[in-house]
Amino acid sequence: MKRHVALVIPTLVALGGAERIVLELAEELVGRGWRVTVVMLADETPPQRKAWMVGRGIEWLALGMRKAWIDPCGWRVFLDWQRREQPDVLHGHLAHGAWFVRVARLVRAGAKPAAIVDTLHSTRVGGRWAARLYRVTDRMTGRVTAVSEAVWQAAVEARIVSRKRTLCVVTNGIEIERFTARRHRPEDEFVWLTVGRLATVKDYPRLLRAFALVLQEAKRATRLEIAGDGSEMERLQAMAQELGIAAHVRWHGFCENVSALYANTDAVALASRWEGLPVSLIEAGAAELPVVTTATAGALEVVVPEETGLVAQGNSDAALARAMLRLMEMSAEDRQRIGASARRRVLERFTMERMIEGYERVYLELLG
Repeated sequence: MKRHVALVIPTLVALGGAERIVLELAEELVGRGWRVTVVMLADETPPQRKAWMVGRGIEWLALGMRKAWIDPCGWRVFLDWQRREQPDVLHGHLAHGAWFVRVARLVRAGAKPAAIVDTLHSTRVGGRWAARLYRVTDRMTGRVTAVSEAVWQAAVEARIVSRKRTLCVVTNGIEIERFTARRHRPEDEFVWLTVGRLATVKDYPRLLRAFALVLQEAKRATRLEIAGDGSEMERLQAMAQELGIAAHVRWHGFCENVSALYANTDAVALASRWEGLPVSLIEAGAAELPVVTTATAGALEVVVPEETGLVAQGNSDAALARAMLRLMEMSAEDRQRIGASARRRVLERFTMERMIEGYERVYLELLG
C-alpha cells in the first residue's frame, strides 16, 4: 500500500514561491510512488488548478475555512476526511498550515497518529504572538524544516523551536530542465523581468521607482515585465501611471508557465524586503540570466555578488537603480558569463531531486 502524505497550505489562489513549491513537491512525490493529497484551508482555488492536480494524480481537499485555521466547519470536514483516509504524514506549509497540522495531531478523533512535519518558508516568522504560538505548539510536531540556512538561522534567533534537533534545512529546488538558456534577442532593447505575487514583501513600489530612474539614465531602450497577481495590482498600475512609466511596463498577471518569459528576458530584478529562498532567482539561474537583487538573507544564498548577479548596495530606490544600470552597461559577454555561473550554482544546490530526497528522508525517518 502506498504511503499517504497530505500537504497542507492556506490557499492556492495566488501562486507565490511557497505555493509553487508545494505543487511541484506533490507532483514529484506522486512520481516516486507516494499517494499525495493537497489540503487547502480555504476554498478559493481556481478550477483549472484543481484540474491540473487531478491530471497529475494528485488528490485535493478544500476545507472552506473563513477564519484562518480555526474555523470549526473546516475542522469537521478535515477530521471526517482524516478518519476515512488515514494519512501517514501531515506536512504543513507557511504559518497557518504549520499550526493546523500540529493541532491536528491532538484532535485526530479516531484516526491513526500521523507523522507531523511543518516547513518555514520565510525569515519573517510574524510578530510576538506568532513566535509564542510556534513555541507553545513546538512539541506537537515531529520535524520542522527550513527552506534555507537563512530561514533556519531566523528560527533559531526567534526561539520558535525549543528542540533544535527537530529543525533541519531542506532547500527549495526546481525542475531545471524546464528552463533553457536565453534566446538571442536584438540588442536595441533591454528587457527586465520580475516574478512573484504582488504583495508587500516583494516591494514593487521600490522596483517601479527604481525603474523610473533607470529609464531616465539608460543609454538604450528598456522595459519591465511583471509576472504575478495579487491584491496590489490596481494600486501598482496606478503608481506606474503617476511615475510616467506605464508605457514601459507590461503586466502579465499570473502565468502558469513562466519559462517562456525567462527565455525572452535579458535580466531579472528583485526588490524584496525579505526572502526565505526566492524561487524566482533560482529560476533565473536555471535560465542562465544575470540578476539584480536587494540584499535579503535568502537572496544571498542564491546570488554570489559579482559572480552570479549584482546586489544593490543599500535599501534605497537609487541603489537598486544603480545596480540595474550597471548590469545594463556590461557587455553581452560579461552578462552571459554571469548567467552561466548562475546556472552552475543552481545545478549544484537547488535541484528538484535534492529537495525531494530531503523531504522523503524526513518522512521516512519519522515513519520509522
